[in-house]
Amino acid sequence: MFRASQKPSPLTSRTDRLMKHCNDFAIRRCVVGAILLLSVTVQSTSAQTISPMPVPTRSEASFWGGEIKVKGACSAFGLDSDPSAVSACGGISMSLSRGKLDEARRLAEKLVRQFPENGVGHYWLGISQLKEEKFISALRHFQAAVDRSPTVPLAHLILGIGYAIIRQFELFKTEMLWLTEHAPHESLAYFYLGQYYSKDLDQVDQGAVYFQRALQLNPNDIRSRYLLGYGFELKGELEKTRETYEMAVSAGGSQGATYSQPLQGLARIYLQEGDEAKAIEYTQRAIQLDPRLASNHLLLGKLFIKTGELQKALSSLKTATDLDPTDATSYYLLLGAYLKLKMPEEAKWAQARFEEVKKAYGEE
Repeated sequence: MFRASQKPSPLTSRTDRLMKHCNDFAIRRCVVGAILLLSVTVQSTSAQTISPMPVPTRSEASFWGGEIKVKGACSAFGLDSDPSAVSACGGISMSLSRGKLDEARRLAEKLVRQFPENGVGHYWLGISQLKEEKFISALRHFQAAVDRSPTVPLAHLILGIGYAIIRQFELFKTEMLWLTEHAPHESLAYFYLGQYYSKDLDQVDQGAVYFQRALQLNPNDIRSRYLLGYGFELKGELEKTRETYEMAVSAGGSQGATYSQPLQGLARIYLQEGDEAKAIEYTQRAIQLDPRLASNHLLLGKLFIKTGELQKALSSLKTATDLDPTDATSYYLLLGAYLKLKMPEEAKWAQARFEEVKKAYGEE
């Protein structure tokens, strides 16, 4: 997701080139990147309030390994006083979290019939379609939700995410700017605009403005803090970078969040400073926190290659390829390690995989 350690998400300036080669698996991977950081809860006291929720609760529906979490949709759409609507929303959330898509869809369709002028049913139908990776269908339901509930921030937020998924970034931007005007105290719109400017448009300074605004509204937003630090890292401002990453690590620890990028970022700083032992230590801490993140293992493999520990490098890089078989970098590094270890058959395999993946997902 980040230029120093991960593949770009759909909100990057290189997406159009990458998407020319995307098959169904790659599209799913791109979508995950686009919405990796969406974690939404809707406060029942407002029907207008959206804020990040780092730790899932029982009533949330989670998709793609917990990367989308949505709670309280009926409150957001002004139906928190209707017992039947609240029951249906709770049932949909539970059904989705258990993988019972047909049951969730039936309940959402019931909401559409019961509240035809309200967007809540279409909202849930769109979420269900996202779960099935039917992105155009999901977008149509999100558009219908906004048409029926044009003043609900959650509807505009998810519609904007839907536009990002299909790479309609100007429409995505329109929805986020709507939120900054009509729900100015909500941090998520600023967070996403920060990503849009810093990565899709390569306007790091403008992205930083939005990340700083997101942090003013939600000081516990560790993702905005990390990305703010990453902007400093790109500009070579290492002391600012270190301070920002350390704050993100501290905030993540206090929240119990499994978000390892700040630790990975500190590892990169130590590597730049020539302290390979510290870099390995922080990368291992990142892996301990989030062992399923391929870029953590990739970075550790790079570090072991640098220190000459090639067998350890092989283990880390193989794990990285298992977790993300679409990243050509891991195969390229494996190729080099196999050649140094005089393992010609393994090197031949790694070269073939590197060329295959680069052709499928790389730039022209």
